[in-house]
Amino acid sequence: MEKFSARIKGKIANRIIIKGGKGFKCGCSKNKCFFHAMTEISSGFGNRTRSFSESKIFAREKTCRYLFTMLRLINRAIAIGSLILLSACATAPTSAVKNTTKTFTTVVVDAGHGGKDSGAYRRYGPPEKLVTLDVAQRLDRKLRESQMKTVMTRSSDVFIPLDERVRIENGQKNAVFVSIHFNDSRRRGIHGFETYYHSGVSFELASLIQAKLITIPHSANRGIHTANFRVLRLATCPAILVECGFLSNRSEGNQARDWEYRELLADRIAEAIVEQRYGAGVYRGSTQVTAQSQSASMGQEPAPSAAVHH
Repeated sequence: MEKFSARIKGKIANRIIIKGGKGFKCGCSKNKCFFHAMTEISSGFGNRTRSFSESKIFAREKTCRYLFTMLRLINRAIAIGSLILLSACATAPTSAVKNTTKTFTTVVVDAGHGGKDSGAYRRYGPPEKLVTLDVAQRLDRKLRESQMKTVMTRSSDVFIPLDERVRIENGQKNAVFVSIHFNDSRRRGIHGFETYYHSGVSFELASLIQAKLITIPHSANRGIHTANFRVLRLATCPAILVECGFLSNRSEGNQARDWEYRELLADRIAEAIVEQRYGAGVYRGSTQVTAQSQSASMGQEPAPSAAVHH
């Protein structure tokens, strides 16, 4: 291809047309700037058109200054935007978590999902919102029997927004937060218990609850994990979330339908909470339930919002 260079002067500069092209780079030599282009240029003089593989289009000092001034302004705008973004991230509200794992006097019991939010819904188990409520109510009773104050985020089949759950847990003084959930997977063979936490002060309680749950016969230990769940991330007290098995698994889904198994789950979690607060050997819970508890059906307890028990 023939090389072609054109100097931009006066009105001729307005008649230079750059078509297509695979890109360009610019630079500055003394008082003139240039572009290296892989393109075609039509000079605009009659029908004469010349092609080239590389060209240098020169402009006067005024054009050069204008171009690089624009580049500096763009770079400055990008820098200012980055600073604003970093400042916003730095000033975003963060939760200061108080370590009350050895001194707490209140346990906030959270039954996951509820109302229009059914949670996991698989063929082997009932809707997650119902079994979480049942286990949470059993846990609440066992903790009160151990002379602990409890607060439930919901005590019936109602929808409670996450922000409201956070408000309830952070509204308690000297508390810990325990959220009850059941798991779900497209792979039906997956089973076992998982416990989640966010802040480091919650790790000890999460570990103890997981350790108690895996003492249940034929259980699988899927470990303790950090998570960015809203009710954990925004908590100002130690907060954990327990996944009490997979409703998508045939065995664990069928177990979730059994009130005795749900009673056992609540018993193990209550044992861990009491032991965390008062030490080993203090908990005197039992998997035996009263006739009233046996006859109560899942998810039909009254009271639509936070229930406080002393």
